[in-house]
Amino acid sequence: MLVRARIGVELDSDQFVAPGVDAIFARTEDEVTKDYPMPILPAHFLDRTPKDTGPYWDRFCPAGECVWQTLRWGHAHPTWTFWALPFLGRWLRRNLRDEWLPMKKDGKMSALRVVDVPEDEDLLNIATWEEQGTKQWCKFDNVDPSDFDAPLAIAHSDACNSFGCGHVTADPRWHPHGVPKVFYTAHHAVDPKRSAQYLNKIAERYRAALWPPPILFKQRFFKNGQELKSKHPEVNCLI
Repeated sequence: MLVRARIGVELDSDQFVAPGVDAIFARTEDEVTKDYPMPILPAHFLDRTPKDTGPYWDRFCPAGECVWQTLRWGHAHPTWTFWALPFLGRWLRRNLRDEWLPMKKDGKMSALRVVDVPEDEDLLNIATWEEQGTKQWCKFDNVDPSDFDAPLAIAHSDACNSFGCGHVTADPRWHPHGVPKVFYTAHHAVDPKRSAQYLNKIAERYRAALWPPPILFKQRFFKNGQELKSKHPEVNCLI
């Protein structure tokens, strides 16, 4: 909000980026619009449920039934456009002013004190559910630099048969077929020397035209979301 960016992508300080990452800006502009004015988070590698701690589960999952949770838990690496700024301002205000979300659905949705939502990731998720968000990115924020061992092992092929070629674990409701990995960024890049080694390897293969397309699903690489969906229409995340 302060930088007044028209399109934004939030990454953590322990992430590095890889070739193709700029595509997420154009896709964000496509998806965060006047008709869908809220940030979009990538699917988390964990499918959090009411078994996890958090005071908000009673509101969205009364008696363990997640009838008002609208998406799988998302990782706090949101993308947005200026259309989402009112959403961000609204939820920041609710936190700073110590507001409550009132009971809804004839009391079936319990009241929730916003400051009791402990972290930015939790708040982004429950805010999206509260406003009935339905869009989620595929996993473009890979869990660890070692995830990049898979594309680094590929040469002149769109097939992936090495260790690490699997997709993100499925969940029974939103992504029953799993979540594609997208090699735009690596999370948990906490060792500078190790990160530099990966970046050098990636740059070397990219310059040699040996870097594969960025999207990996079912042991194959795809150039973009359209190509992925044409082969796998069952995929429920965006990219």
